[in-house]
Amino acid sequence: MDEVSVSASAPQEIVRKRANSEVERLRRRLMRLAFDVHDGPMQSLTAVGYGLHHLHRELVEGPATLESAAVSAKVAELIAELRTAEDDLRGLISLLEHGSPEIDTVDVIAAGEVARFGRYSSVGPELTIDPPHFQPDTHSQAIAIRSVLREALNNVARHANAGTVLVRIHAGPAGVLVEVADDGDGFDPGAVPASSLGLASMRERVGLLGGSLDILSKPGGPTVVTALFERWQHEADPIVVLAS
Repeated sequence: MDEVSVSASAPQEIVRKRANSEVERLRRRLMRLAFDVHDGPMQSLTAVGYGLHHLHRELVEGPATLESAAVSAKVAELIAELRTAEDDLRGLISLLEHGSPEIDTVDVIAAGEVARFGRYSSVGPELTIDPPHFQPDTHSQAIAIRSVLREALNNVARHANAGTVLVRIHAGPAGVLVEVADDGDGFDPGAVPASSLGLASMRERVGLLGGSLDILSKPGGPTVVTALFERWQHEADPIVVLAS
């Protein structure tokens, strides 16, 4: 711990600095909670909304040609999304009630997102996790890792026309690396407005957790999305010694 020596006339300044520090800590906590809601259950509920709208349009426009098996499959997808939203909300409630919710290991997180990707694409991603069962440092980091995987894989399923998808997650002393690469059509990142690129909104979230997000691509591919999170550690409060 750092030792800070101050005069006896400084207590008010110390109290002010501590109050400002607590306000900033609360602000960052609320920001993380807002991101947790946005990147967790809100994503699933938005996907369900789009899915219901699309299914309703198909039922109205072509009920004679829409097979019951196809309808059943789409309803099953929507139910799975709702279960994901429910799980995310339960995790957030646990966080608010207890402050230390159970955190899924990265292999569980990745398996869920790969399974979700499989509902929208016939491509089977190649998944590498090292070490295989490590746990994210915080609940917010776990949600951010899930969100990066989901956004990147969503873009592959919707736009890439890829034949190969690689997902790599590696945890070391310096950080946690999440990478999604595909050999699809690619694009020019400089020609796409940041506001229209789903992963662009993740930069602030990843940055808030002490990390960085990069999107490398070109027309014709490949595309590589990389998120790097710093390892999180408790910071010790300095010892304050009041000099006589």
